[in-house]
Amino acid sequence: MTGLSSSAPKSDPISAHPAEEAKRCAAEGVRLIQHRHFAQGIALLNRAIELRPSMASLRHDLGVALMAAGQLERAAAAFNAALGLDPRLPSAHFHIGQILENLGRQDKAIPAFKAAIALAPDVVAAQMRLGSFYLDRRMYARSEAAFRAAAAAGKGTVTAAIAEAGALEASGAIDDAVAAIRALVDAYPQNAVCHSLLAMHAARAGNSAESARHYERAAELSPDMAAAWSGLAVNKKFTAGDGPLITRMNAALTRANLPLRARKSLHLALGKAHDDLGNYETAIRNFEAGGRIRVGDSFDRAAHARRIDWTIAATPPGYRDRQSDPGIEDATPILIVGMPRSGTTLTEQILSSHPEIAAAGELTFWGFLDLPRDDYWSLTATPDATRRIADDYLATLRAFGPGAKKITDKMPDNFLLLGLIHRVFPNAILIHCRRHPIDTALSILATDFNSPLEYASEPGDLVFFYRQYERLMAHWRKVLPTGRLIEVDYEGLVTDPEPQTRRLIAASGLEWNDACLAPHRNSRKVNTASLWQVRQPIYRTSVERWRRYEPWLGELRELAP
Repeated sequence: MTGLSSSAPKSDPISAHPAEEAKRCAAEGVRLIQHRHFAQGIALLNRAIELRPSMASLRHDLGVALMAAGQLERAAAAFNAALGLDPRLPSAHFHIGQILENLGRQDKAIPAFKAAIALAPDVVAAQMRLGSFYLDRRMYARSEAAFRAAAAAGKGTVTAAIAEAGALEASGAIDDAVAAIRALVDAYPQNAVCHSLLAMHAARAGNSAESARHYERAAELSPDMAAAWSGLAVNKKFTAGDGPLITRMNAALTRANLPLRARKSLHLALGKAHDDLGNYETAIRNFEAGGRIRVGDSFDRAAHARRIDWTIAATPPGYRDRQSDPGIEDATPILIVGMPRSGTTLTEQILSSHPEIAAAGELTFWGFLDLPRDDYWSLTATPDATRRIADDYLATLRAFGPGAKKITDKMPDNFLLLGLIHRVFPNAILIHCRRHPIDTALSILATDFNSPLEYASEPGDLVFFYRQYERLMAHWRKVLPTGRLIEVDYEGLVTDPEPQTRRLIAASGLEWNDACLAPHRNSRKVNTASLWQVRQPIYRTSVERWRRYEPWLGELRELAP
C-alpha cells in the first residue's frame, strides 16, 4: 500500500488558504479511498474537516470513506454530523439506512430510507430497500408501490427491471416475477443480484440444486453479498469435492472491508460446510465466530427478565375468567410457538398438508402490537377494541387461506404473548414445539437468520433467554386450558410421526388426512431458515446432534436437562 507521503503532493499548510487546502485534502482523500488506501484517505478527509468544519459535504465524504473501510459506527456518526449541518442531504439519510440495515437494525433503517425519499423521490436504491423491507413483512401494497417508484425513477436500467419483478411478486404474480428474473439472468449474467433473486425463488419452490447453483454464482460475482453465502449454505450439501469452494469462502473472509453482515454469513456458511463434512470442531469455531459478530442490538438480560416477570404477574391463574368480555369465538387460528429451531416449521408443514389447513408462515402481527408495559390488557379494554384486533388478525390470516377452516401462524416468539392471544381468541389452538435444549441452542447459533436474534450472539445470553423461555412456558401450562395448549416434542415427531400428527389434527377438530404423513410433498412456498429441510422426507439425523459437538459446547452444557 502506498504511503501518504508518496501519494499526496506536499503543501505548506501555513501559506495555503484554508478553503483551498481543504479542497485539495478532500479531493486527494477521495482519490485514495477509491484506490482502497483507507487510512491515508480518511486522515486527509479529517484534515479537510479541521480546516472547514462547517462544510456538511466534507463530513458526508468522510462517512462514505468510513463505510468503504468497514467502520460502520464511525461512518454513521459522520453522516449524522453532516445532517446536523445540512439536514437536506438525501444521500446521508440513505447511507445511514444502509448502515443500520447492515447492523441488523432493519426497523430503524426504514425511517432513514423514507427521509432520503422525501428529499429526493428518485433515490432508486432507497425505494428498492423499502420495497424489499415491506415484501419481507408481507406488506404487499406498500412493497408494490415502492418497487413501482424505483422502476419509474431508474427507467431503462437493470435495477428498474429488477424493481418491476419485485412489483410483480408483491402483487401476487409470482410466476410472472420468476419468469422476469430468469430473463434478467439471461440478459445480465454478470449481475449478482439477479442470480441471488432467482436462487431465492428456486429455494422457495423447493429446487435446492438450482438455488445453490445461482447463489454460488452470486457469491462469486459479489463476495460481500451476505444473502448469497447464507442461501448457498442452506441449499447445498457440501461434499469432499467442494474444497475449492471452501477455499474461496475462506479467501473472502480476508477482505479488509467486508461488511459485518457478510462476514457473519460467511462464518456461518463455513460452519455449515464443515458440519456437512464431519469437521465438527472447525464447524463450531466458525459458528462461534459468526455469533460474535453482532449485527443487531445488544441483549439486555435484566430488561428481558422484567418483561417475563410483568407478563406472569399480569396473567395469574384464572385471569381469563375475570374478563367480562368473552373474546372472539372464531377458532380459525392455529398458533405454533416455541424457541426458534425447535420444529415449528416442520409442524406447520405437517399441518398445512391437510387440505383444510392453510399456512401463513411467520407473521409479525402480534409482535408489532404496541403493548404498553404498564397495562397488559389496555389493548383489549373494551369489546370493540378486542374485536378490532381480532378482525385485523383474521384478515391477515385469510389472505393466506380464504377458504381454509384453519390457518397456521408459526411465529416462534408468540410464546411471549400467549396470554393476550388466548384473551382475544379463547378457541384458538396453541401448539408449543419443544426440542432438546442443547440441540435447540446449537441450531440457533448455527443459523443465519434474516433478522438477527439479539440473544443469539453470545452462548451465555442464549442460555439466559432459554431459561426465561422455560419459566414463561411453565407459567402458561398452569394458566391456559390443556385443550388449547398442545405440546409436541420434536424428537417424537421425527422418530414416530403418525401418533403425534394424529393428535395435532384431532386437536384442530378436523378429520384425519393421510397427506399429513408426507409433508415433504407439500408444494407451498416456504420462507424460513428451515426451507431446505421441509422439502425432505422427515429425518432423524438432527436428534441428539449436540453429541457430535460435546467436547466444545462450553456454556451450552448448562442447558443439559
